Amino acid sequence: MDNPVKKYLDKFLDRRIALKMSPGKTPPIPIDDPLKKDPTSFVMDWFKVFEQLYRHELNDWNEARAARRSPINPYTWQLQQLYKDAMVDNILSSQIRSRILRITNKSMLLKNAGGEIDVERSLFIQAKWFRKIMRQALESRFFGYSLVYINDWENGKIKDVKIIPREHVIPERDLFLRNVNNYFDGLHISDFPNFLIYMQLGDDAVGMLENIAPLTILKRHSWASWDEFEQIFGIPLRVAKTANYTEKNLNELETMLQGMGSAAYAILHNTDELDIKQNNQTDAYGVFNEKRKAINEEICIAINGQSMTSIQGSSRSQAEVHERTQEEITDDDIIDIEDWFNSGFIDVMRNLGYDIPSGYYLNITANTEMEIQDRAKVDLMVSQMGLQLDIDYIQETYNVILDKANPRKTPSAPGEPPNSLSFFV
Repeated sequence: MDNPVKKYLDKFLDRRIALKMSPGKTPPIPIDDPLKKDPTSFVMDWFKVFEQLYRHELNDWNEARAARRSPINPYTWQLQQLYKDAMVDNILSSQIRSRILRITNKSMLLKNAGGEIDVERSLFIQAKWFRKIMRQALESRFFGYSLVYINDWENGKIKDVKIIPREHVIPERDLFLRNVNNYFDGLHISDFPNFLIYMQLGDDAVGMLENIAPLTILKRHSWASWDEFEQIFGIPLRVAKTANYTEKNLNELETMLQGMGSAAYAILHNTDELDIKQNNQTDAYGVFNEKRKAINEEICIAINGQSMTSIQGSSRSQAEVHERTQEEITDDDIIDIEDWFNSGFIDVMRNLGYDIPSGYYLNITANTEMEIQDRAKVDLMVSQMGLQLDIDYIQETYNVILDKANPRKTPSAPGEPPNSLSFFV
């Protein structure tokens, strides 16, 4: 007997896509052409590009920007590779992670048209796959865009999503390329709206890292210069003088100096002089350190609008002002995520079989800001799932005092109304 749900989905959904990755050194051939027997299916193999791990310089940044902003054939892979290299910087990666966590650590709830929380349907998005999509959506503000593929699902349940490398995506052309250098070998993202989920929270698809990446390059210059300064002035130079300039004697001296360690050395004639000029200031290293600190501050300001809550101490009044600036940025991120979900992704979930009535919307709120009635509904649902809540959490959240020795409520006697609310059932 035919499955009516499957027949409905096959009719309602746009074409489906199956993606596979080939890590070979040469572009692979397509696994299959669009299947003639099933026009709703399409299979494409994509070629994983090798990452550039060499030390990037400012000229690499300029070349990548030129390729990305080409008005004719923009390419994204050079700039995205440079962004990945910039993310090695600890300050940059931690600031971005902090900004993302301020959203993902909040409560994600579905509300009906009347503004009431639907606890049961809110469980639809309390899943690993949704948190992965949320992170990708928030990362799009920095990298310019994100693309994920819903690769494992059944009616009313998304099981897993796969992250598509940004190097293969050309947002301006609506293209997902099999090979990052070939415009004529790929597919249009909009042809698969229920499976290829494109996300872009920023105004353009270039991303904030375009302005931040050169700072990380300059910061590495300072680290390298500081390291060179340490090698020259931090470890004493060894000097060997000799009047015998025969090849045999010079080789013996060099072998001896090499065996004494890795510090620099020089072999001079006894009449030669070697004079290393050192900065008279005792804190010459401060030039490099201050530049490093200034770049760290610039990165913090670019990501979170301020630096005092991250790397600097300050007075309480100054910290409160900077914290309010950070909260405004967080509120803006929340609005953008809610708009993205409510204006598009909620329809994708409906198309994939989720029972979400019209008028429902996503609401993101801090756990501490939930109404006590809403919190009670969520906690009751959690307890009914077989999970036991912590007694200290119950006392603190609901401002009650429980008997820790016997916290469970006495069951109702026969004929009496059942206890309507118990977190310890």
